[in-house]
Amino acid sequence: MVNQKGYVVTRDGHICTREGKVLFLKAQLKNGEFPKIFPFTRFNINRVLGDIEMDPGGQPILTKNDIG
Repeated sequence: MVNQKGYVVTRDGHICTREGKVLFLKAQLKNGEFPKIFPFTRFNINRVLGDIEMDPGGQPILTKNDIG
């Protein structure tokens, strides 16, 4: 079974692993989501942006080397 957000849940609504180990109790969930670990209000998109070459269609050009 999964909840409305797509997480695997027990019959009682607790988020669990596929093996049934409870990770978050239903009482800890907010609108079916588990508590967030990172403070998203401090997220800085510039820390994860890179310099990517784009093709004329606006798609990133991805190339592979010998190790992938």
